[in-house]
Amino acid sequence: MTRIRQRRILAGTALAAILMASGHQVRAETAGSDPSSGYGCSSLEEIAELQMIEGKDGMFFRILADLRLQHAFTEQTVDNLAAMAKALEKNGTTLIYVPLPTKSQVLPELVPARASLYGFDAGIATEIYDDVVRRLKEKGVAAVDIATPMREDNRNGFGEYSFFQADFHWTAHGADIAAKAIGDTLRALPAYGDVTPVRFDMKEVPPPEEFSSMRELLQKHCVTHVPTVTAHTYEAVRAEDTAGDAGSVDIFGSGDEATIALIGTSYSDKPISNFSGYLEHWSGIPVENYSISGGNQFGSILSYITSREFQEKRPRFLIWENPIYNNLGQYGGAPWAEIVAASLGECTPAVPATNSGENSVEADLSSIKLSDDNVILADIGSDVSRKATFTLTGADGTVRTRSIERGDRLRSTGRYFFSLGGFPEGSVNKVAVTFDAAVDDATTLSICKTKTGEQS
Repeated sequence: MTRIRQRRILAGTALAAILMASGHQVRAETAGSDPSSGYGCSSLEEIAELQMIEGKDGMFFRILADLRLQHAFTEQTVDNLAAMAKALEKNGTTLIYVPLPTKSQVLPELVPARASLYGFDAGIATEIYDDVVRRLKEKGVAAVDIATPMREDNRNGFGEYSFFQADFHWTAHGADIAAKAIGDTLRALPAYGDVTPVRFDMKEVPPPEEFSSMRELLQKHCVTHVPTVTAHTYEAVRAEDTAGDAGSVDIFGSGDEATIALIGTSYSDKPISNFSGYLEHWSGIPVENYSISGGNQFGSILSYITSREFQEKRPRFLIWENPIYNNLGQYGGAPWAEIVAASLGECTPAVPATNSGENSVEADLSSIKLSDDNVILADIGSDVSRKATFTLTGADGTVRTRSIERGDRLRSTGRYFFSLGGFPEGSVNKVAVTFDAAVDDATTLSICKTKTGEQS
């Protein structure tokens, strides 16, 4: 036997072994997959990081967030939003609250029958969403039902659903339908009566690259490729003002344009969906997008509403998008005290304070009548600080310490509204505030209200 022939035999044997091993691997992978899966997926409901379930037409649902029927939207939460709306309106800003529905509330026809094992019921899911909107409206909050129009028009001409199949975010189509519903609500508000709309046209653009952690996780448990996270994408282009220079449009007759501040989560932050652009298109008002991905339920609102930017130039409308599964009561009353106090913006002039250290100031509050409806505003004077620690000393010498911290995903505004709610009368005679940065002459302490109509 020649050396060349020996090599060919050995090469052929190795190739056969590789093919055989590959065949065994494919059979092994396929053997554990769900026979009803369109992508050879297996064990999706057991993934530690994110339990999922495969629905119809390649639509995947998160079990905990997308299929749950219980959403923590208590009467206290409704009252807090009503207080926020009232405080904002007192200073010329109208709140529009948008509870973002889950996939199952918009696409119940794609939820698999197996979801009933987790307690899912499409009728109950719809009623729960409707109940949240109804209760908010009854308390005077301009809440928008976007679930109904998204359900009625849940697929565009390209076959794209309102939500991505292998991701939990909405597509450009879903954002478009939602924005139109919000625009219709906004135009019907009395506050819109003084607005001169600006025309924004939607222009198709190449979709940006979109990374999806959910799809990446899914793919590890599926044999074939699950649907990609891409869609037809559009941007809002401001049309030229037919009367002249587009920059001279006069909204209120004073040279100032009406503006919308968009506060939200990753749903509002994704360029591929361009929710803010669709809001401009359907409302006719320029939008400033302050949404934060990964900021959870309060990240974007606290970042914006405690900022100097908000205090100095308030928007005509504030649109707050929040997934319905976000618990707005999770952290008690502290976030709401900050939100309402900052919305109202009724604070005393700076109280006399002295530097007690490089990073600290302190003030005697014994002569100031305080109630549990008050907050202490500690403003370091710049945006460099992310944490403030409040040390309160009572008339009896009791010392209590609390901290407010802005995480890395939030904007650092350097302004902290510390609630006195729950503190006994006489427990705050002196306050010392320690920041995570140096104080200077711009650092101030003030007392602010959280009740509209409260007497000074």
